[in-house]
Amino acid sequence: MKELINQTQPFQALNPSLTGILMIISGGFIFSIQDVIIKYISGSYPVHEIVFFRSLFAILPIFFIVRMEGGIHLLRMHNTSYHIIRGLLMFFSYTAYYLAIAAIPLSLAVTLFFCCPLFITVLSVVFLNEKMDKKGWVALCSGFIGVLVIMGPDLAAGWSDFSLIHYGPFLSVLSGCFYATNAVCTRKFGIHESGSSLVFYPILTYLLFGGLLWMVMGDGRFATEENKNMDFLLRSWTVPGTKDLLLLLVLGFVAAAGTYCLSLAYKISDASVVAPFEYFAIPISVVWGYLFWKEMPGPIQIIGIFMIIAAGIYVMKKKSYSPK
Repeated sequence: MKELINQTQPFQALNPSLTGILMIISGGFIFSIQDVIIKYISGSYPVHEIVFFRSLFAILPIFFIVRMEGGIHLLRMHNTSYHIIRGLLMFFSYTAYYLAIAAIPLSLAVTLFFCCPLFITVLSVVFLNEKMDKKGWVALCSGFIGVLVIMGPDLAAGWSDFSLIHYGPFLSVLSGCFYATNAVCTRKFGIHESGSSLVFYPILTYLLFGGLLWMVMGDGRFATEENKNMDFLLRSWTVPGTKDLLLLLVLGFVAAAGTYCLSLAYKISDASVVAPFEYFAIPISVVWGYLFWKEMPGPIQIIGIFMIIAAGIYVMKKKSYSPK
């Protein structure tokens, strides 16, 4: 995320590339804590309640960062329609991602989300008239094949009986697709918007839509015993206990801190240098998944993971894109 952070003087005396790499790894680690918390509490609260409190508790640190960067005037919008569309895309992206985290092993959810650089490249060719050489197309194809390799068991099950297909992998890929669409829209329509506004208004959108979903389905009226797979989306709101409220508070501050680290990394370093290190989030997710839930990707899925990583790094190095 090349957004936010105009004030980088304390870091200018350091090696920009090394500092950027350390910040991108730190941001990935911080966001991995978010993923662990969401997966941990996903059995107790609906996803829209988690999104609401995450955004509510992120507002304060984001305001602090905006003030540090120059003041509230940085939140002025030049293109209101763009901010609305961007906020909706990001809301759908993160909601789908959180649903995926709850449904499938953490490492697979994170890996499938990181196919978004592949979608960014395709959308850039179609809508931004960018060019792609043969090597780029080969990398893209291999990356999407990696996605199919990971999703293979679910696709095979659904081929014989659609009711057996698991929605989790598809939600993770859909999340990456929404994020990629947002990234391309930002490149086309968001060039005159401040970094602070690009961070603040999506969080405000999460807060508003989380509250809207609470009013629509917060009483659990759409939850059914027959649809266990959608329970995380449809269950009723629950008043958080002290422990879970603290976790939700941490979630908000983690979101702000992770955004700060990733944004600063892209501000002080070349994207082609730091972007590949975003994939550090994948091995972290493998570690967390094993430690907390005894999850471990199988041999075939590991092959798919490496295919996605290799393809993603290639297109990010070539196009200087960032997934986050």
